[in-house]
Amino acid sequence: MKILCFGDSNTGRMEGYPKPMLTLMLSDKFKGHRYVNIGIAGSTTASARETFKKDVMAEHPDIVTMMFGTNDVSDTKNIPIDVFADNIEFFIKKIGYKKVILITPAPVDETKEKHRKNSDIQYFSERIVKIAHEQKCTIIDFFTYVYEQDNYERLLVGMKDDGLHFGEKLYDELSDLIAKELKRRERLAEQPIWKKIRDIL
Repeated sequence: MKILCFGDSNTGRMEGYPKPMLTLMLSDKFKGHRYVNIGIAGSTTASARETFKKDVMAEHPDIVTMMFGTNDVSDTKNIPIDVFADNIEFFIKKIGYKKVILITPAPVDETKEKHRKNSDIQYFSERIVKIAHEQKCTIIDFFTYVYEQDNYERLLVGMKDDGLHFGEKLYDELSDLIAKELKRRERLAEQPIWKKIRDIL
């Protein structure tokens, strides 16, 4: 199975490792599959849409994790939420909802990061969750998962320590959440057809 991780720098960061940390950890936790990382620094849904056919569709992935919003909400990019939502829906429809795992972006440490506000990230995250329900996609609400933890800011400390680009601890937790969903899908795929039907009903 080919699993493609699609997003911005928080999808693609290496954090001192030879490969992107997210896919490196996933390949250890969910073994025997091929991983492709399309995490581009500074990427928004608008810029990703321009290269979507080449970066994503040409790879013919079986599963696509999609984590956007961190740059869309920034005051340097300022992508309107309706445009953002339209882009997310476009990606889902092109990939196919059954293949998509939507992930809301992580919060930031506002004492260090000056171009993004958690209230805006939460607003965009809530829209992602709404889209996931409407499009019948799997959703990992990573924003809420991190933001509700006590002293969540400590989880956002990476090599850059800029309040935006998180480090090994949070990649470990994110990859756990994704691997759990991948393993669930694998177990479901191995079930006899009658059991699948029963579970759906």
